[in-house]
Amino acid sequence: MSEDTNENTTLTDAVSPADGRTDLPEGDGAVEQENSSEGHSGSKLHREAAGYRVKLRETEAERDALAERLQRMQRAEIERLASDALSHPADLFSLSGNELADYLTEDGDVDAEKVAADVAAILAERPGLRKQIPGYDPSQGRGGRPPAKREPKSLGDVIRF
Repeated sequence: MSEDTNENTTLTDAVSPADGRTDLPEGDGAVEQENSSEGHSGSKLHREAAGYRVKLRETEAERDALAERLQRMQRAEIERLASDALSHPADLFSLSGNELADYLTEDGDVDAEKVAADVAAILAERPGLRKQIPGYDPSQGRGGRPPAKREPKSLGDVIRF
């Protein structure tokens, strides 16, 4: 309400004879009637503007949430690429000193070559961080014996292969 009153006062001041406009009649209520109709449409404009501000805030919040989600997905992709060689892929960020943006192209895609180069540099300095390959134990899951090699016993056995 106070905004409407201030707006009406401003409109009255803008069309007063003191500003050099003498074409409006004084005292017959034309200015007051004009102010009241513009005040009514002014409140409508305020409501419309408030609605746009609410939509703007909602859109900004959605944009921020999507940007955060994209960053998480990009980081997960970088860590997935690093997990081929590093036992703890998150070490790529902590040991290389790079941030997420350093591993992205100008288009925002993950630069696999940059990730591979940094992983190789880290493993050159600290080979103990390499992903361990599980050892193979032939006695596990095969009944305790490795399969016997089959050697051909005769010329006919050789020809069958």
